[in-house]
Amino acid sequence: MSVLLTVVIEGREMRRLYDSEPWNATDRAYEGKGEDAQGAWGRTRYEQDRDRVLYSSAFRRLAGVTQTSAVNERRLLHNRLTHSLKVAQIGRRIAQRLQRNYGDDWANSVSLSPDIVEAAGLAHDLGHPPFGHIAERVLDSLTKDVCGGFEGNAQSLRIVTKLSVRLRPPGPGLDLTRETLNGVLKYPRLRAAMDAEDKDARPDWTDRGYGVKWGAYTTEAKEVEFARRRSAGEVRSINAVIMDWADDVGFATHDLDDYFRAGLIPLHNPERDRGEILAHAGKRLGNSLPRFDSGKFAAAYSVIREYDLKNAFGGTREDRYRIHNFVSGLIQRCVEAVTVLPDPPYVKIANSVQYEVEALKELTWFYVIESPALGALQEGQRRLVEGLYRMLTDWLVESQRNASLRIPAPLKEIADSMEEDQASMGGIMGSKEAQNARAVMDYICTLTEDQALDMYERITGTYRGSLFGGWF
Repeated sequence: MSVLLTVVIEGREMRRLYDSEPWNATDRAYEGKGEDAQGAWGRTRYEQDRDRVLYSSAFRRLAGVTQTSAVNERRLLHNRLTHSLKVAQIGRRIAQRLQRNYGDDWANSVSLSPDIVEAAGLAHDLGHPPFGHIAERVLDSLTKDVCGGFEGNAQSLRIVTKLSVRLRPPGPGLDLTRETLNGVLKYPRLRAAMDAEDKDARPDWTDRGYGVKWGAYTTEAKEVEFARRRSAGEVRSINAVIMDWADDVGFATHDLDDYFRAGLIPLHNPERDRGEILAHAGKRLGNSLPRFDSGKFAAAYSVIREYDLKNAFGGTREDRYRIHNFVSGLIQRCVEAVTVLPDPPYVKIANSVQYEVEALKELTWFYVIESPALGALQEGQRRLVEGLYRMLTDWLVESQRNASLRIPAPLKEIADSMEEDQASMGGIMGSKEAQNARAVMDYICTLTEDQALDMYERITGTYRGSLFGGWF
């Protein structure tokens, strides 16, 4: 049964038909082929989606993938799994706050669901390869002209729609609902659409309805069409906007927590390198964020002084209280910065707070990400990922010529499934070279960093262990 809802937001009436049974109004790609509507324990479909992501091996693997520093650091730092858990929690709280403030009818009318936001937060980093962003750049450079390249968000979509496995057939992937897939799509467009756009016509970066990247491979074009069937153009869904904002907030807060504790970021003295930081941000963000305003950024950077941490971190209870209070207050500020709009994407985030978050993130970029120490580590990681990709590709090609050669079973299975995927692999993905490239990248994205290093050593002959105790 559908009813007409009228809500007044910012002096404007928003009138929209919505289904009074929103959970049953949402469908899965494989609906009607053995999947019961409500599932075990009477869970809603969106609750099922959240649970499916949480229990997937792809999610568990994130414990072994770097956030900023390597996961084997002796200090207790965030990894991709703890980051994803916090993104999911922050996003859920934002959605719940909006739902409480504006009511269930409003939330249903715009398809807002705390369960969708949480599921999207848990899933958003599944596609990160070992060693994070440096590996993304390496894999994209190696494969852009072969199969369209690599992108972590696009890989996340590929994992939840095709590569992950559920206990019951018939469909590939996790068989998530349309709305949850739409929530996972931070950048709901293919690379070709991004390359063809007029860069000068892009909206201001603070308009969270749009993104500056691409987020799906051509192999998942049909899945994007399915997820976006009820959406207009490239405007993100409300759930995707909230998840994306939660991702920024999580990155800003826990990296500052980690590296203030480690003595790398002087939060207690934000004025120390202020001029250099502003210049660095103007160059970095000015090249990546449409209509980035250096003046607004400088004003936002000055707000850091409000979070007075007094002294460098020394590990005392008082020190731990101060950094915890800092993180808690910042998250609250960011949650409260989200308000609603009468039109898609139905939410907006205060511009001033967005600039504040970018200013806080810039501290991690300036003091950690672009430090010589991390640069040396990343150069080694770059060489490892490139070498691993090339060796696995050669090994796969040779195994296809010589059936007696044995390759890791997951890699063989992924490569064999490329033939079955031809229906969605038009154009450049039609060649065997392209299929092998995609298969190798899919396989690498099943590895933790320790597994990638172990595999590299085994293939290069530098591994000093035995054949016993192998993990693949």
